[in-house]
Amino acid sequence: MTSLKFALPLLVFANVAQASCGSSFCMVNTNWDVQGMSHDSGWQADLRYSYARADRWMAGSSRQATEAPSNSGEEIENKRTINQMVNLNLDYAINRQWGIALGLPFVMRDHAHTLDPVSAGPLAQQGKFSELGDIRVLGKYKFTLADHDAGAGLRFGFKLPTGATDKTMSPPSPDDPATPYALERSSQPGTGSTDAILGAYYFRNAPGSDWGWFVNAQIQSAIATKDNYRPGTEINLDLGMHLEVAQGLNLLLQLNGQHRSRDGGANASAASGGHALNLSPGASYALTPQTQLYGYIQLPIVQYVNADPAEPASGQLATRWSATIGLTQRF
Repeated sequence: MTSLKFALPLLVFANVAQASCGSSFCMVNTNWDVQGMSHDSGWQADLRYSYARADRWMAGSSRQATEAPSNSGEEIENKRTINQMVNLNLDYAINRQWGIALGLPFVMRDHAHTLDPVSAGPLAQQGKFSELGDIRVLGKYKFTLADHDAGAGLRFGFKLPTGATDKTMSPPSPDDPATPYALERSSQPGTGSTDAILGAYYFRNAPGSDWGWFVNAQIQSAIATKDNYRPGTEINLDLGMHLEVAQGLNLLLQLNGQHRSRDGGANASAASGGHALNLSPGASYALTPQTQLYGYIQLPIVQYVNADPAEPASGQLATRWSATIGLTQRF
């Protein structure tokens, strides 16, 4: 359908349930099969840039004041984490039912906090990197339905441990200047885990109209871990619609929910995981019949971040908003 050709959904893989350092992204789903716009054969490439700044210290659903320095030897998350990502997603449709997809993320993160060493006064630390993250490899299957205005399918595959897990903060702690100060595991370029991914979707286009809707659900869970760290299982649920308002111009709106369990293992932060509900308005425009430009802003409606059970006043850095812009090309 003409009205659907250029609409793109937003999936809250956006981790608003951040790690304590605020390793969140505005994650846009440019998988055309979720909206019923997948090509029957050939290649599709999607290149997108996402930005999210985590600078609100929260515990539960409330904003909290950060601690005052007291020579505790701990980190004080009183600054920010700037998260940027460039994703290249390559999609190949083998036929009308089967396809494969490859996701290549390039992660750019800049985290700053105050270290409260025992042996000295407060110290500003920074960790900054730009590196390849964890690659995703997915298979796709689309069911054959009698209703040509509707569709459904499955997505399944793995997230691979290709991203580094050894980034550090500088300068080192005065308490142990000879030992590099490790960046929190959840804020590294990769998790070090192999994760299984399973998703399902359903879409329906209003016959003879310029609008349609879809629902999408996905779960991602670690099946192999290393170095005493297991990322929390993520469950995402998305409801979205589109409306063509002019030739090639679509307005998009989605409601995106996510639940993430706490990270596990000796190297995990107890203040991790939570749940969120986001409103994601956007628009797309067809530059050519094969090329689409799109952009989105994601706004939190509900944010709940888990505190450390042993320290209820602990919390996580959370985002006020996030955004993404991208370009999709079919070949």
